[in-house]
Amino acid sequence: MTRAFGFTLLEVLIAMTIFSILGLASNQMLRSVSSIERQMGERTDEYRTLVRVFKMIDRDVSALVYRGVRDDFGDPISAVSVNQGVYPLEFTRGGWRNPLKLPRSQLQRVAYQYNGEALQRVVWLVLDRAQDTTPRVQTLMTGVTDFKVSLIKADGSRQEVITAADGDELPVGVELTITSELWGDLTRRVNLPEYVPFLTQGRAGTLDSEDNLNDTETDQDAEFDPAAQPLSPLVLDVAL
Repeated sequence: MTRAFGFTLLEVLIAMTIFSILGLASNQMLRSVSSIERQMGERTDEYRTLVRVFKMIDRDVSALVYRGVRDDFGDPISAVSVNQGVYPLEFTRGGWRNPLKLPRSQLQRVAYQYNGEALQRVVWLVLDRAQDTTPRVQTLMTGVTDFKVSLIKADGSRQEVITAADGDELPVGVELTITSELWGDLTRRVNLPEYVPFLTQGRAGTLDSEDNLNDTETDQDAEFDPAAQPLSPLVLDVAL
């Protein structure tokens, strides 16, 4: 009589149990890896957004021009308005690219605001507004819980607003603090350009149809990757 060789039922059950455990472990590991990869992708996108926001702030502030404007009711607004009115930061910048040579100014009025949920950039297509002038609002960063702006004086001290009592002691830099749910408090310090009065008459300060502040921007990358000038060592030592 020939004896049959094979596995017993108990051996088959044990083998099936082992393979089931290995399968469950492999599936769990695969899901964990996929979740980590997805989270890292989200964090990378959020970090890139943060870098773009700071680059945009650097670009705008570094191109600041000391040219005041008028609001919707004809009242004057200073060239740099900090914590005054609706917007925490509002100023005039130059270098508004005009590749189509449209009949408009090369200057642009820009503001930054926090609407309770996100950090937004507000721009106007004209400098001196009318009552029907509508700004364009661009959402830069969501998940923001607070946005603060302060000015840095030459001695490193902070002040919240620019007043007439400051006289010739204009601030040398601006400090922006963005508080987000993900990154916490993020502080950016950018120095203000040297004060040069903007003249509205005469060739010294006139911008006519032949003038183009974009002539210094030779390529498109310079518009999106500005080289922000650092604060002076004295201000940095006191600020930090």
